[in-house]
Amino acid sequence: LEAECVEHCVDDAGLGTYPSYSGPAEMVARIFKKEDPILWVRVNAFQLESLKSIALRMLRHSPYYMRHPETLTSGVMVAGEVPPFAFVGPVTILVCRDNDGAWSVAEEVQEAAKTGRALAPKAAKDGVVAIREADDALETADALPGNSRHVLLLYMTSRLWYDPDGTVARLVQAAMDRKITIAMVHEQTPNLGGCAFSTFFQGQTPQVLLQPPYSLYNALAIPLYGSPEHRKVSLRHVLRRMGAAPCDAGLLRRKLQQLNHFMSVARLVRRRPRQRGKSQQEIARSVKRRRRRRQSEGSDPDQTVSAAVVSVSSRGLDSGSSSPSGGGSGGGGGGGPAGALESGP
Repeated sequence: LEAECVEHCVDDAGLGTYPSYSGPAEMVARIFKKEDPILWVRVNAFQLESLKSIALRMLRHSPYYMRHPETLTSGVMVAGEVPPFAFVGPVTILVCRDNDGAWSVAEEVQEAAKTGRALAPKAAKDGVVAIREADDALETADALPGNSRHVLLLYMTSRLWYDPDGTVARLVQAAMDRKITIAMVHEQTPNLGGCAFSTFFQGQTPQVLLQPPYSLYNALAIPLYGSPEHRKVSLRHVLRRMGAAPCDAGLLRRKLQQLNHFMSVARLVRRRPRQRGKSQQEIARSVKRRRRRRQSEGSDPDQTVSAAVVSVSSRGLDSGSSSPSGGGSGGGGGGGPAGALESGP
C-alpha cells in the first residue's frame, strides 16, 4: 500500500493550494510514518473496535481534546463492546508441545483472565488459570485432577498439522474422546503463520478429525489479530469459549456458569479411561469377586467339580454295599469302591 501511494502521489499540489507541500515523501510520512494504520475488520465486535479507533484518532485532533488530552487517556467506550471475562472456578489450559506458539497464546489468555478476575465480583475469585502440557495430561491415565476444568487450546497457523509424529492430531482426538472443550485460535498475522481458514481443508487436517464423530471444524475458530485493540477482543472471545462469564454478569448467570463448571469437571472424571495395567492385588480382588458372584448364583466351577466327585463316590459306595458277594453288573471283581467307580455312569 505504501509503494502504491508513492507511485501515484503527485509532485505538485497545483494552483498553490498547499504552498508548503514538499512532494510525495511528505504525504507518505504523514500517512504511514506518523501513526500506524488502523486495522479494519468487518466482523461483529472487531468492527466495533475499528470504528472506535477511527473515532478516537479524530477526537484527539479536535480543538477541545487537543487542549485536554488527558480526557482520552482511557480511550472511548460504546454500547455493545465485549466486556472482560472471568472464570468461576479453577481452569487448566492444555497445550500441545508440538503446537508452535500455543504456549505463548495460552499465557496471554491467562493474563486476560487475571485482569477479568480483578474486576469480577467475589464469586469469581477462585477462577485461577493454570497452563499444562497436554502430552502428559492426555496420554497418561488418571493424570487430570478432578477439581479443575480442562480446556485444550489449539493455535491454528499454516504449520499446525505438520508436526512429524502427528502428535497434535492424536492429542486433539484424545481430548475430544474425553469431551474436553477445544478452543481453536486462528492466527491472522501472515508473518506469524496466519493463513486463510480454507487452507486447513486442503489436505492439511487429518481426515479422522474432519469426519463424525469428531467433526472438529463444526465449532467456530476465534480469529487472533495483531493490533492491541482487536487482540483484546480476541482473548475475551477465547475466555468465553473456555467457559468464562462476563465480569458484569448478574448473579443468576454466574450461578449458571458455576453449574456448567461443576458439570464439566464431573463429566471429565466420569470419562477417565481405566488403567491398562493392573496390580496383583487388583487381579486377586477381581478373582475373588467373580468367585463370590458365581457361588451366589450356584455356578462356581470349583464347587461343581467337587460336588460331582462326591456324588460319584457316594453312588459307588451305595452300589458296593448292595452286592455283598461282588457279583453285580461289575463282573467278577470284588464289591469295593474301585469296582463301583469302574461300573459307574
